[in-house]
Amino acid sequence: MNVRSTFFFFILLSAMLGYAVASSSATDEQRDSHKTMSGVVAKAKGGLAIQTPQGTTYQVNENRVRAHGYEPFKEGDRVTFILDENAIVIDVHPEGMEAKHQYVTGNLIHLGKMQNEIKLATPEGEKVFPLANLEAKTKGIKEGTAVTLEVNEAGTVIDVHPATGGAVKP
Repeated sequence: MNVRSTFFFFILLSAMLGYAVASSSATDEQRDSHKTMSGVVAKAKGGLAIQTPQGTTYQVNENRVRAHGYEPFKEGDRVTFILDENAIVIDVHPEGMEAKHQYVTGNLIHLGKMQNEIKLATPEGEKVFPLANLEAKTKGIKEGTAVTLEVNEAGTVIDVHPATGGAVKP
């Protein structure tokens, strides 16, 4: 190999390693920004809430529970739930069930009408996912922005974060 070929190979290898590190660090950061807790379902004005052993109460969106394929929880049910960085419940499971979420990083192609779906360009091709109620998290995200999506077991996006490391090469 000549010097030019060696240099090109080194640059290509560095770029590939940098991409892999950027993708995994976005996932690690996203996971670190969430908090898993447990509690008991209680009746609340306008629906259900989760009461933690520490005395904190969090509202439960019954539509998200249905989106996971569960019947709405009843008063007294023990649950495990995930809070995002804004202390909003983004996922609820019956106690003892582990959340098996997928993290997908890509460049935003578009947010569907009324923000019901999100379309990304990923290294594996274009992917479309339905969105949970995330108007606040998707506001201001421009097309072409690199993002990492957290997708629950039902295939619905429950969280969106800017991806570290810049644009993803599809």
